[in-house]
Amino acid sequence: MSAFIWMTKLQWFRNTARIVLAGLYAFWLWAAPTALAQTSADGVQVRSEIPYRDGTVVLLSDFQEKVGTQYNAQGHVVVTYKDISMSSDEAKYDQETQDGIASGHVRFVQQEQWLASSKAEFNFGSQTGIFYDASGYTDRQFSVVGRTIRKTGPDTYVTEKLDLTACQQKRPKWSFSSSSATIRADHTARLRSTVFRIKGIPAFYAPYLIIPLEKKTRSSGFVPFRTGTSTSKGRLFSEGYYQTLGQGADLMVHADYFTLRGLAIGGIFRAKPNPTTHFIIEAYGIEDKLNQGGILLSVDGESLLRDDWRAVARVNITSNFNFRQAFADSFRAATVPQEHAIAFLTRNHESFSTNIAFQRDEVVFPVHSLIIKKLPSLEFLSLGTPVGHSPFTVSFRASLDGVSRLDSSMETEKLVQRLDLYPRLTLRLPPIAGFSLTPSIGVRETYYGAQISVDSPSGTINQDLNRKYADLNVDLRMPVVERDFASTWLGSFQHAIEPFASYRLIRGIKDFNRIIRFDEQDAIANTSEIEYGIVNRIFKEHKTGAGTQEKFQFMSFSLMQKYYLDPTFGGAFIQNRPNSFYPLDTQTGLYQTGIVHNFSPISAVIQISPQNGIHYDFRTDFDPKIQRWRNESLSTIWQQGKFYLEGTFLRAPPVEREPAGLLVGNTVQALLRYGLPTRGLSTSFSMSYNIQTSILLNSLTRLNYTWDCCSLSAEFNQYDLGFRTESRFSFSFTLKGIGSFGNLKRPESLF
Repeated sequence: MSAFIWMTKLQWFRNTARIVLAGLYAFWLWAAPTALAQTSADGVQVRSEIPYRDGTVVLLSDFQEKVGTQYNAQGHVVVTYKDISMSSDEAKYDQETQDGIASGHVRFVQQEQWLASSKAEFNFGSQTGIFYDASGYTDRQFSVVGRTIRKTGPDTYVTEKLDLTACQQKRPKWSFSSSSATIRADHTARLRSTVFRIKGIPAFYAPYLIIPLEKKTRSSGFVPFRTGTSTSKGRLFSEGYYQTLGQGADLMVHADYFTLRGLAIGGIFRAKPNPTTHFIIEAYGIEDKLNQGGILLSVDGESLLRDDWRAVARVNITSNFNFRQAFADSFRAATVPQEHAIAFLTRNHESFSTNIAFQRDEVVFPVHSLIIKKLPSLEFLSLGTPVGHSPFTVSFRASLDGVSRLDSSMETEKLVQRLDLYPRLTLRLPPIAGFSLTPSIGVRETYYGAQISVDSPSGTINQDLNRKYADLNVDLRMPVVERDFASTWLGSFQHAIEPFASYRLIRGIKDFNRIIRFDEQDAIANTSEIEYGIVNRIFKEHKTGAGTQEKFQFMSFSLMQKYYLDPTFGGAFIQNRPNSFYPLDTQTGLYQTGIVHNFSPISAVIQISPQNGIHYDFRTDFDPKIQRWRNESLSTIWQQGKFYLEGTFLRAPPVEREPAGLLVGNTVQALLRYGLPTRGLSTSFSMSYNIQTSILLNSLTRLNYTWDCCSLSAEFNQYDLGFRTESRFSFSFTLKGIGSFGNLKRPESLF
């Protein structure tokens, strides 16, 4: 009995314990957070979407579990939120705080920003976090490697022990190593305690350095130091400071110290207040130890205004030409003795043009320069307006100028009035049997407020002068004769012959030698002349890129000449002196002469273009009066693949019986270039050589090598202009995405 009772009590205790344990388990289930575990099946990953007010966090992985508000994910984890994507081997994400921890092959992508790290702590709400042992890109060009990279905002980073470069190699050709840095994607990287390395070797140190990133945001600061050497100026040491002035303007000032010349100061101000307006002003000056100092002023501005109006300013002047010759950086700037300054307002609408200009031109001569000013000049043009339905077209020109002239023989008042009216009527007749005749007639009257006087000490007197004349021009185009040739040494081609002739008559100009020449409008003389010539054209066919046949002009050969019925041009021609006026200058570029004759030189022009990228141009003038060639010129452009050549040869020998002062020369200029400046080795050589004196006037040799992330250039420049003999060596080191350290310029074109 007692055993039975003991067994009954034991059973009761067991049941009671089961009930208590079941209750405790139920209470734990009720009180504890819910755990949800899922595993991918059939290759489809587990997907969880966690919505927020401004977006949804999407979590993909091979295995996921949720414990309360925290998600644990493993295996090919990918977390996306807006434009952010992060992948890793494992990740933990808190739904409430939006904090996440990723580990194992972490990859972070946001727009152009890309980072790889061993571990990352990230908050998707604030888009901030820490990446450990990280490397990657903060834009499309620059790669970064840092011990820790802190993401402090949507596009800002703070790093420790940073290496920055644009090279892709494991051991980059160049890099910046800094103790710490602040990076703003697509803007700038601000580096502290920075060492610039080339192939891992330290090159220079900077306590603070600003590097522009993808958008090349402008920021103020010192520009890279540069140096060079010149035989006429000595060693160069240059430094500058760049200052931003809002969104649309900036200023750079720099100092150049030449050991043989002294200190030069320069500055460049740039402004672009809107997309249709730009303005650049540059000034440079030096108080030279060798008395060749001066000041250069250059202005380049343009603005598109309303109603088709356009405002333009172009200025390139110096305080004296000796300064330009001594310090000019190009052969052309050092040798062309002309300076221009013009500011104008223009409107071109349909066939009408309105121009308002202020202009100053100077031609430098050894004794006294020629200076012509227009302050101001008002001009109205009509290029041609049909008269109803008739075959007549009316054009006109009207201008009102305030002009002045100063040279070695005359000095006008500061403001001389000039009023010019020039209407013209053209008749377009229908062609008959291939002959086309186009006559036109114009009348012109010009009022001058002053005139030349040999009895005046200034060479001019303020006495009115009216110039009146009428001009007739008849242009005759004859039928074109064509013939096809199927089999010749040139292959198959088509030959076309185009003869032409024209007659020009100008009558009514008196007192030609009393008219002050301010510009080409004043250098017009009476004439009665016939111009005639013939143009031969040879056409061939070649295949286009689309595989079709296309006709092109392979060669042209032209001969033309003038016959002057009035060889004295109404008394304007002066024998044994250079003569330069219209229409003597309408046939050839070398038109000056002091010999009276009825026939002008025969001008020949040959142009050959055998294929795309190759062109030859030969010109010469033969004078039948003296039975000799007066000049020859040959120019060419030859571009095939990596090879490029352009050159010109000009010969204008002295002519017996011609007066002194005419153009005389025998020179050759050439530019030879091989390679592509974007990759690998490239080199170029340009020169100007005076054959008559056997002097190499100027030469420039450049060697350049470009890698994927940097380039190195070296240049040797030589001048021998009599007044300036100089040799200069320069180099430049260019970093991709940053800029150039040096002062090399692109070689100037000959044309």
